[in-house]
Amino acid sequence: MPTLLYGKQSMPPSELKADKKAARKIGPVGMGRRALYMNSFYISRMYYVVWTEVRRVYKLVAMTKGGFTGIGAFGSMSYLVVELRDGRTKKCQFKYENQTDQALAWIEEHHPEIPVRSAAAQKKLEEKKAEESRRVRVMPDENAQKEIAALQEAKDYLEKQPQLYHSLSASAGKKRVQQQVPAGKRAFVTGIFVVSVVLLAAGIPMTIKGHPVGLYMLLFGGAFLLFSLAGNLIPIGRNSPRRVEQEWQDAVSSCEASLSEWEASQGTSFPVPARYAHPVVLERMIRVIVEGRAADARQALEVVKDDLKKLNCSVKVSQEEYDEVVAVKPMFLVSDYQ
Repeated sequence: MPTLLYGKQSMPPSELKADKKAARKIGPVGMGRRALYMNSFYISRMYYVVWTEVRRVYKLVAMTKGGFTGIGAFGSMSYLVVELRDGRTKKCQFKYENQTDQALAWIEEHHPEIPVRSAAAQKKLEEKKAEESRRVRVMPDENAQKEIAALQEAKDYLEKQPQLYHSLSASAGKKRVQQQVPAGKRAFVTGIFVVSVVLLAAGIPMTIKGHPVGLYMLLFGGAFLLFSLAGNLIPIGRNSPRRVEQEWQDAVSSCEASLSEWEASQGTSFPVPARYAHPVVLERMIRVIVEGRAADARQALEVVKDDLKKLNCSVKVSQEEYDEVVAVKPMFLVSDYQ
C-alpha cells in the first residue's frame, strides 16, 4: 500500500520509504524524522505530512453513551487532531487513549515548536497558571513551601521515568475495566465469540465445496467475531483476568523498586505509595497545599482521594481535568483508595 501525500510538500520515494521505516510507531500513527504518518479509518500510517506543514497537534476525546465506564465500544473515542498551516484538519482515531498521550509526548519532546494543545485549551491553561502563580505569591507559610518543594522534587524524579507511571496508569485502567464488566455480559460476549469461531470453521470448507450456505456462515461468523472482539471483553490472552492482574502487580513492583532507590539516596520516604506514583497525583497534591486545603503531603493525599471520589459521570470537567482524572483515578479505584 503506497503512502499518500496529505500536505503540499512531497518527499522523494526513496527518502519517504526510509523515513517511514525508521519512524516511531505509536498506535496507528508514525513519528518520522521528516514527516508525521497518519492513519485512515482502516489503514495505519497511510498518509504523511512533513513536520514543517504542521501548525498544531492536540487530543480530542469524544464520549459515547456509557463513556465513563471505559468499557469497549461504549467508552471514550480518542483522536489525535493534526492542524496544518493551510487550514486543513486531519483526525487520527486511536483505539487506546494512552497511545494518544504517548504520541503527544513524543511530539512535544522532539518538536517543541509545535503546540500540543488546542488554541482554546492553551488559553485556559495559561489563565490557570496565572491564577496559581497569584496564589503562590500570597502564601507565606514556610512549612507549606517546604512540603511543596519536596513534592516537586518527587514529581521531577517520576517525570524522568515515564515508562513507570505510564505502565502503572495503563495496567490500572485495564484492571478497572475487568472489575466493571458484569459476569453475565462477559459470558454473553464469550458465547458469541465461540459461535463465530464455529461458523467460520464450518463455513470455510462448505464455501470451498461450493455450498451456498457456506458463504452466509462466513459472513455471519465474521460479523459475530468482529462484534465480540470490539468490546475487549473476551477473557483470553492479554484480556484474561490473571494476565491483567499480573500486569498491575508488575507495574507496582517496578515502581516500588525505583522508589526504593530514590528513598535510599534521599534518606526519606517517597510522598505517596508506589501504587499512586504518578506526576499528576503529586501535582494535584501541590495544588491542594497551595490552596490551603492541607498542611502537609499526608493530608494533601487524603484531599486528593476525596476530590477523585467526587468526580463521576455527572460532573462536568475541563479537558485538562479529564486527562488528569483518566490517568490516575483507576489507580485509586483498583486500590480501593487505600
